[in-house]
Amino acid sequence: MMSQRIAGLMGAILLTSIIGYAQPAIQIVENKSFDFGELLRGTIAEKKVLLKNTGTEVLQLADIEASCGCTGTAPSQRSIPPGQSAVISISFNSRNFTGKVHKTVTVHSNATNDPRVVIEFTAYVIDEILLTPGHFWFKDAEVGRRATQAMTIKNNGKEPLKITGWRCQLGGLKLTIPAEPIEPGATADVSAEFTPEKVNAILSEGMFLTTSNARQPEIFIPIYGNVKEFKFQ
Repeated sequence: MMSQRIAGLMGAILLTSIIGYAQPAIQIVENKSFDFGELLRGTIAEKKVLLKNTGTEVLQLADIEASCGCTGTAPSQRSIPPGQSAVISISFNSRNFTGKVHKTVTVHSNATNDPRVVIEFTAYVIDEILLTPGHFWFKDAEVGRRATQAMTIKNNGKEPLKITGWRCQLGGLKLTIPAEPIEPGATADVSAEFTPEKVNAILSEGMFLTTSNARQPEIFIPIYGNVKEFKFQ
């Protein structure tokens, strides 16, 4: 009787071991995080991530979720036999970003070891056209009196940059733009003269620069500040 119980117990342990082993398992062959490095704004970068089924049953990929609409994902296959691999192509569109970026992609599967794998990536997006500062600030401007502001434009692109024009609906504003193209890596100044026509407690306007850059044909520049009545001293 005792030997039968021992045999039954050993059989149960063996069966449990077999069932526990005979399962799909996922492995990211490289690191779960990577860096796209520096990207010019508007660039679409892509990375292929290799994953492997290290289990003994078919690995089924379910949802692949990106943390942002800027990120695309495309698996080479969703059913991965034991011992075989697949590739997930991860793409990042940098069009709407500036500076450091951190995003994630979550892979859901039937893997018993890690059914929810998070892949992370970073990038640093550089504007091809960099404005410093990125706005005009007219604090305590006075009706009928000229106020001036300036900003610097840097061409981070690979081609000469031409500022082709500007437009703004704010009355009393004039802009002086560079007459010559800005060479790659070089800077130029843009100056604004504002002669307010009326009082405005909160100035919240904007203007557009048009450029020769195909990826940034227009640049929006916010205009902030306030306008008060001119008082003789």
